[in-house]
Amino acid sequence: MPLTGHPFVTKISRLMDMNAGNLDSLEAIMEREGTAAKRHDLIVHGAEHRDLCFVRSGYAIRYRLLRNGKRQILNVILPGDVIGFPVSFFDRATYAVVAVSNLSYSVCPLSSYVRLCYERPQFGLVLTWLAAREAAICAEHIVNLGRRTPIERLAHFLLEIHDRLLEVGCAEQTRFDLPFSQGILADVLGLSVPHLNRVMQELRAERLIVSTSRLMELPDIAGLRRLAQYQPVDLALIPAGPTAQRGL
Repeated sequence: MPLTGHPFVTKISRLMDMNAGNLDSLEAIMEREGTAAKRHDLIVHGAEHRDLCFVRSGYAIRYRLLRNGKRQILNVILPGDVIGFPVSFFDRATYAVVAVSNLSYSVCPLSSYVRLCYERPQFGLVLTWLAAREAAICAEHIVNLGRRTPIERLAHFLLEIHDRLLEVGCAEQTRFDLPFSQGILADVLGLSVPHLNRVMQELRAERLIVSTSRLMELPDIAGLRRLAQYQPVDLALIPAGPTAQRGL
C-alpha cells in the first residue's frame, strides 16, 4: 500500500534514511487501509489490542474514564502518530482511544512490525526515539496540570500542537487547523469550559492568538513561547551504526 507522502513517513524521515528499500519494506507489512468516523472507539480500555495504526489524516484522543464518569485525556493523536503504540505492548489496553474527527490510517499487526525490526533494525531504533519523545511530551503535560497557570497551559498546548503538525507538513508557519471541541481542550488542560473561554479571550486580547472557527493563527509565536516558557521537543539524530561509520 503506497506510503509516499504519509505523515508517519515524513516524521521518521527526519530520523532515518527512508530510501526505496526501507519504504518498500514498510509498505509490505501494511495489511489494509482503515477509516473511522467521529466518536468511533479505536481502542477499548482493558481489551486486547495488537495492531499499529499509522494515522494518515484526522484526529483522536487517548484517555482514561474513571468509575465516577470523569475523563482524563492523556494526549491527543495527530496525523503521523501511531494508534496502538505503546498500548499494543501490554496484555490489555491501559487506556482508550476515540476518534474526534473522521480518521484514516494504515494498519499493520504488531507482530509484522516486530519482524520488520529484526530484518531492518533501524525501524526499531526509530520507535525507541519516538517513545522517548512521547515520554517528554507526557512530562510537559504533567507540568501543565501541576504547575503552569491556565494561560500558560493553553499557550504551551497550542505551541505543541502547532509544532507536531508542522513537523509532518499539516500546518503553516503561523497557523493550523485545531479541530478539538472546547470540551476536549478543557479536559486536556484540566479546566472548565467557562475558564477555558476566559483564557482564550486573554490570549486574544494580548494578540498572541487569532482564532476563527477551527483555524488557529499564532501572530506572535515568540511572545507565546515566552509566556509558556516553551522549549520545542527536538529529537537528537540516531547515531550512525558500525556499518555506516565504516562507510564514511
